[in-house]
Amino acid sequence: MDRQRIGFPSLVAALVSVVMWCCGPLHAAAATDYLNPELRSKVDQLKADVIGSPTTAANAAERTRVLWDWANAFALNGGYVPVNLTAAIRPVNPDRVRPREVAALDGYIRELSLQDTDPKAIGALTADLGPFEARSWATFQQTYTVGTRPIVRGGGLVVGKHFMVDHGDLQTQDPAAPNYLSIASSSGTARFVVDSAPIAGMHGNFRGAANMLFFRLDAGTLQKGDTVTLTYGARSGGSPGLRMPSTSSDFTPFPLYLIFDDSGEQYSLPIQPIRISGTSIAGVHGFAPSVVRPDEAFTISVRAQDRFFNRAQPPYPDWQVYANDELLGALPAAGSAIALLENLRLNSPGVYRITIRSGDGAITGVANPILVSADAQKIQWGDTHGHSGFAEGIGTPDRFMTWARDDARLEFVTHSEHDIWMDDSEWEVLRDNVAKYSEEGRFIAYLGYEWTTSNIYGGHHNVLFRTPADRERVPTQWFPTLSDLYAGLRLGNDPQDVVVIPHAHQAGNYRMGDPKLQPLVEIMSQHGTFEWFGRMYLQHGQQVGFIAASDNHLSQPGYTAPKGGGLSQRGGLGAVLAPETSRDAIFDAMKELRVYATTGDRMILDVSLNDAGMGQRIPFVEKRRIKGRVIGTAPIESITLVRNDEEIWQKDYLSIESGAFAKEETFYLSFDSSSTPMHSGDNPRGWRPWSGRVEVIGADLVTAEPTDFFNADMQAFSTEAGNANAFVFETASRGDASSVRLVLKNIRRGARVKVNLVPTREFGSGPPIYRQLARLPGGDFELALADLERGVLSRTLPFDIYEDRITLRRRIPNGAEDVSFEIEDTGTIQGDYYFIRVKQVNDAMAWSSPIWVGGYPNR
Repeated sequence: MDRQRIGFPSLVAALVSVVMWCCGPLHAAAATDYLNPELRSKVDQLKADVIGSPTTAANAAERTRVLWDWANAFALNGGYVPVNLTAAIRPVNPDRVRPREVAALDGYIRELSLQDTDPKAIGALTADLGPFEARSWATFQQTYTVGTRPIVRGGGLVVGKHFMVDHGDLQTQDPAAPNYLSIASSSGTARFVVDSAPIAGMHGNFRGAANMLFFRLDAGTLQKGDTVTLTYGARSGGSPGLRMPSTSSDFTPFPLYLIFDDSGEQYSLPIQPIRISGTSIAGVHGFAPSVVRPDEAFTISVRAQDRFFNRAQPPYPDWQVYANDELLGALPAAGSAIALLENLRLNSPGVYRITIRSGDGAITGVANPILVSADAQKIQWGDTHGHSGFAEGIGTPDRFMTWARDDARLEFVTHSEHDIWMDDSEWEVLRDNVAKYSEEGRFIAYLGYEWTTSNIYGGHHNVLFRTPADRERVPTQWFPTLSDLYAGLRLGNDPQDVVVIPHAHQAGNYRMGDPKLQPLVEIMSQHGTFEWFGRMYLQHGQQVGFIAASDNHLSQPGYTAPKGGGLSQRGGLGAVLAPETSRDAIFDAMKELRVYATTGDRMILDVSLNDAGMGQRIPFVEKRRIKGRVIGTAPIESITLVRNDEEIWQKDYLSIESGAFAKEETFYLSFDSSSTPMHSGDNPRGWRPWSGRVEVIGADLVTAEPTDFFNADMQAFSTEAGNANAFVFETASRGDASSVRLVLKNIRRGARVKVNLVPTREFGSGPPIYRQLARLPGGDFELALADLERGVLSRTLPFDIYEDRITLRRRIPNGAEDVSFEIEDTGTIQGDYYFIRVKQVNDAMAWSSPIWVGGYPNR
């Protein structure tokens, strides 16, 4: 990329020379320094300047330019860069520089100066690395050895907590209670007291700073070679240990920060790669290709998993795999959680439902349906948006790739780390991994990143490159607005080799778009369901398709465990209609909008308009025939056709509209809320919690079963003690529904479902600009079965502009999982567009990319 043409000539010269110095011939010629003479001179001057005068708004840009080059050179040379340093660097700032930002810069300059001048000053950290079983009670230690710089009274160790790691809350007050943390030192004179110290960023608080546990040295001095040992889950006083995280990982952070004296200035200690394994087997899931040709060889992957979506620990049973209840193959008990049933063939066209059973029948599961067809479009499943510990997630890039390829059995993936937390060394690792893990015909990795800024400057956008060679990220530190991003990408790349995908968490600017770079919009992720977001792009005249992704932060792309907070649902998937699993075929399909989105279930969706497929634009005609087929993973609840932001047709496939109640009936009780922002340009509305009690009156509750309660941190469900007709629950919705399946018998006159909701508060949105997270009132609601109209009864809960809903639906017990539809429409307007929304009874959803009639796309 010709960076001199886009406004920062000093970066070009310095960065090129730094890369050569660290990685090429210059390094061999002057091995005593990782900086070339020009950059060394600038760095030394910067260190002297900061000692003499603090950074100000006036000189911040100049100093951050040097710090950027310095930090990247340090990283390329193998140095440990503090996790939030790159996020603090803003050489091109779209707004005024805030006082806390310049203060942070000086702190990072001093920290890097110490590493540069005296690499042994900070000392060393070691840890018991495990593995430790997920959600077990465990004890482990981290031991810090003092370096050349002593720790004096007022200094000590600050214990951070990564915001994505759900271990027990550490405490120092009760040695007999869970999660007790103790400290000890080899120095006979050192004495620590428990205090607190502020940490900002991913180990404290993103919206400022949070006070974290600080072991402050109150007496004595720690000299070179002294050790300080922190025991997590110390059991000496009777504690059961530390409750370990629920997520398996090869790199779970337990961060520590060092303070040398009473200045309070913190220095990062390199995070240790503590390993968490899965726990005992709780289920099984299978993955199969969605479309195969008659007699084409294919593979089904069988994955033993624990209750947290991790790979289960052994022992594993033998497995039997069935297609439409006929034995397809068997797998003997093995030493791996993932087993492959290979070289399978199905000769007869049709849909095959895959079920998996352990040999003893104790564990059962399913895989996605397979369509055997000679002419159906092949579907490539992928995740274009996920994170590891290179940004603010957890896990290594290798773990990210192996999960995508093996655990989720994806055909393609993008490891799209946030640019604000990425240095040049990490970018090289991501680039190398594309070549390391890609295998034409099986699995394609795309180089990419997430351009990360608040929505007032353009919002978050994922950037994907067709090929990895010679690609440079265009980071928000240097390209701080959306128009800057478009310009930077165009200068360094052929637009045909770039895909840009905005998403709604920090909402992309739907008024802007580059039609040659930005073909897709992400409308669903773990952050929520945001159909409104894609519709806003369409309303503003942009020809874009719909895709979904995980935005997972646990190195779990494609098959994602929900977490609490903002990431409270399973991740989505992108379905790309491409004839083969190849780099160009998949990328071309994304550029051509031959894509659809799902909430994670691998539904098979085929939609056409006058025989034109998803993402296409046909010449103007008045008569439009929309045809389609949905092969679901569960019974299809409804299909809706949207034209120009208006729902013009809907078919309900499950409701019983009238008739006397049978001896036993099935109902679904659903809770749903909108995610649309109240104010134009704001981030989405936050998660809407639902919490309370449900009681069936006038009928016998046979079973109550939640359909989508995958999130152990946020969702709860239990039958009320002493009352088989009642249950208590907690769930949440954000642009979707969360449901409970009720089976009732002996339905009597006056039967009703009584819902008691407790007051709650919205949570987990992107930072709101206008409307803040709101407190929501509780209330009592009754849904009388006699009031059902065409099998449906809703109660609305108005709040601000919103009408949250509780809905009761009378359902047939077993609905169709494979439906076809055909709709005739007429129109006289050039540029009409149509798309399909699918809902399943298990609350899973899918959306086709639009098809346009007449008109012209934005150019």
